[in-house]
Amino acid sequence: MKSAFEKRRERIGLLTVVLTGLFGLAAVRIVGLVVFDGPRLDSLARSEHTERLELGAVRGPIVDANGEPLALSALTQSVYARPRLLAASMTRHARARLAAALGLSEAQLGARLRTRSPFVFLARHVESAHARAALALGLNGIGAVSEYKRFYPEGNLAAGVVGMAGMDGQGLSGTELQYDRLIRGAPVALDLDHDALGRPIVDNPLDLRQSVPGDRIELTIDDRIQALAESALADEIQKSGAAGGSVIAVDPFSGAILALANLNARSDSVHSRLHDAAIQDAYEPGSTMKALLVSIALADGAIGAGEKIYCENGRYVVGRRTIHDDGRHGWLDLGGIIEVSSNIGAAKIALRLGAERYYRGLRAFGIGEPTGIDLPGAAAGLLRPPGTWREIDLATHGFGQGIAVTPLQLAMAYAAIANGGLLMRPYLVRAIYDASGRPVLIRSPQIRRRVVTPEVAHQVAMLLRGVVEGSDGTGRLARVDGFAVAGKTGTAQMVNPVTRSYFQNRLVASFIGFLPASDPRLLILVVLRNVGHGHFGGLVAAPVFSTVASGAIRALGIVAPQETPSYETASFVPFDGLKSLFSSKADANTDEATPAPATAAAPGITPDFRGLSLRRALLLARSRALVVKVRGSGFVRAQEPPAGASARDSSVSLTLGAPPAVKGSGARRTERRLASNRAAVGRRRLLQ
Repeated sequence: MKSAFEKRRERIGLLTVVLTGLFGLAAVRIVGLVVFDGPRLDSLARSEHTERLELGAVRGPIVDANGEPLALSALTQSVYARPRLLAASMTRHARARLAAALGLSEAQLGARLRTRSPFVFLARHVESAHARAALALGLNGIGAVSEYKRFYPEGNLAAGVVGMAGMDGQGLSGTELQYDRLIRGAPVALDLDHDALGRPIVDNPLDLRQSVPGDRIELTIDDRIQALAESALADEIQKSGAAGGSVIAVDPFSGAILALANLNARSDSVHSRLHDAAIQDAYEPGSTMKALLVSIALADGAIGAGEKIYCENGRYVVGRRTIHDDGRHGWLDLGGIIEVSSNIGAAKIALRLGAERYYRGLRAFGIGEPTGIDLPGAAAGLLRPPGTWREIDLATHGFGQGIAVTPLQLAMAYAAIANGGLLMRPYLVRAIYDASGRPVLIRSPQIRRRVVTPEVAHQVAMLLRGVVEGSDGTGRLARVDGFAVAGKTGTAQMVNPVTRSYFQNRLVASFIGFLPASDPRLLILVVLRNVGHGHFGGLVAAPVFSTVASGAIRALGIVAPQETPSYETASFVPFDGLKSLFSSKADANTDEATPAPATAAAPGITPDFRGLSLRRALLLARSRALVVKVRGSGFVRAQEPPAGASARDSSVSLTLGAPPAVKGSGARRTERRLASNRAAVGRRRLLQ
């Protein structure tokens, strides 16, 4: 038998082995926890004792040109839940009370809690009273955070321009999206420790930083003109049965958009904020394209200002297609073609001009390319390469069929006619200021290129007056008391996307015009989509133009110019914003026969005013602190003292009249082009 000592030693050895094994297992477990589970456990520990709190920044306001707020942010409460904790402590009665406090049904509350996520929002952007009522129930797993909610104090006014911000404060459309990085500000994330009761511990007061508010956006939109445009458009949509429409008001000399209205007969407020038809939808412009055609033909020398075209008594065959006019017209000059809106006259001008030259001219006017406006989603329209045009395509393009433009594209093309031939870049944001009031952006007008000479622009503007003032004009309903209006009507068939042919009873009716015709301050385009047969542009769109223009000139304080306007009463665009109008770069593409303003003259030396419109002459004189004496109207034909002479008594006398005759080599080239074109036409007629 074993002695007691041996038995004791065996038990000690066995215990040693067991303890050694246990220590080994513990060591293996410790190594596993440190090496493999360490990062996960560290994260769990931090989540139990620390919290990251993000302080959202308030989105900057969006205001109109008069400082009226169009978008603001307000502090609200959002109630959240930790579903697992809440489910363990919530009874059926408590569920009903929580749903009532948040303004939800029990089914809605249950649906939001059925999630695997450890965190869920039960109600976003609610009033403080609702959040307090939910927290007062004392349920475990319920909390609330402060958030900023975007709201629009003017309702849907300028909805497409302002756009929309999402639930989490991100821009979704319009200005809210275009300038989102500036508007949304800079949120602050704070890492805080918790005590045993879960209360935050702030060791360093410097940790309590404030978020940086977003920048203030100032638009060019005038809320008075915008409201008037939307009201007049809504009335006409209801009367005419149109599916929708757009109205654009723009300063033709700067490109600043004063109103941009879009309305649909059947659409909700969300759709109106997410979609901007005036810059995103294209349509066939119809007869409004004729003014661009005539401008291109005059600039190219394809037709003379006094030349007449035979309009075939209302029926003209091109290939296998027949082009019709609304009336039986014989010989018409350019003024007559524009006034009665002859499709046949336009078709013949387009055929004489040719596909390549017409295409280049349209591209110069900005057709077929985005306008560069500071809003997202702008469309380029449709202008096919000239190599794909058949003869009938060229003819119908002359009166706006087969070409698609956005309303803003057409408005800026006509603005080039109104301002003397310069294509401007349109813009909607005139200034941006940070939270401290320091300017971040001050917008200045920007010239894209010269399209036509001032002489051609003036000629076409005078032709457009006949549309409104002429006895046979199609736009007589666009008249504005006391003002001369230059404009053009348009009526185009809508394309059936299924059959790719034209609807017979669905039209796009439009009118575009500017006033005062001799000194344009305001350009307005009205487009009504999907109106019935017989609703022509001159009948449904022109009256909207008259209503909006009448109110806009009162809002802007525009006074009808006298026959010989004086320096004191003339209207001005701020010269600092339009210095580029007189730059040599802007006039780089001008015909050599067009006098360029001599803005580089030294102080005390008279600059060259010849060839300038009255408006541009006054701006130039203002920049040189010269007093102007004016005789006549139109463009500057003569000046005293002459260019380069000393400015006596800081004054200059200008004699205005019709555009000066082109002299020199430019005139000889023009005459050669005219002679060549006439000879070619004569040869074609002999061959027929």
